Amino acid sequence: MRANRRKRPPVMSAGRWIALSCTAIVLILIALNWYYRSVQTPVWKEEQAAEAEAKDRGSLSSVDSSYHYVWDEPVWIVKGKDHNSHTTYVWLKPNESSITLREDEGITKDEMKERFLLGKPDASISHLKLGLFGGEPVWEVFYSRDQAGVTNHYYEFYRFRDGVFLITYKLPAR
Repeated sequence: MRANRRKRPPVMSAGRWIALSCTAIVLILIALNWYYRSVQTPVWKEEQAAEAEAKDRGSLSSVDSSYHYVWDEPVWIVKGKDHNSHTTYVWLKPNESSITLREDEGITKDEMKERFLLGKPDASISHLKLGLFGGEPVWEVFYSRDQAGVTNHYYEFYRFRDGVFLITYKLPAR
């Protein structure tokens, strides 16, 4: 009689499905991590090289941060401490001399933001960062303003040393 036969247990039990799912998730995460690292490795190496060059050229004892900046020309901007523990910025131009200035030789980020907002209190600042414009260190301010129901975006440049306004670029409205 067939009714008395036992049914064979399934090959994939609930526990095996859970183990297989966990293994697949772990393998996917490992593959994503490997891909991310393989894509980012050249960027990280370039950043490390720029920081080492800034330590050498700018006489920095330690590096706090660095980023690649492009406007007129590509340049690395490195912030660090010199041997006297003064905050120092180094602008590394490719195949040219670098520019090294202490923070107290120019306008600080907070001072620049305060000055900017005094003139344009309705502006919404997206970023305020150091850059290089026309071969000299500058503060780049990217901001937006709502004017007559239209949001306009602007880039403004101010000289790093004294905060003097240099130029404004208005981006086309959408």
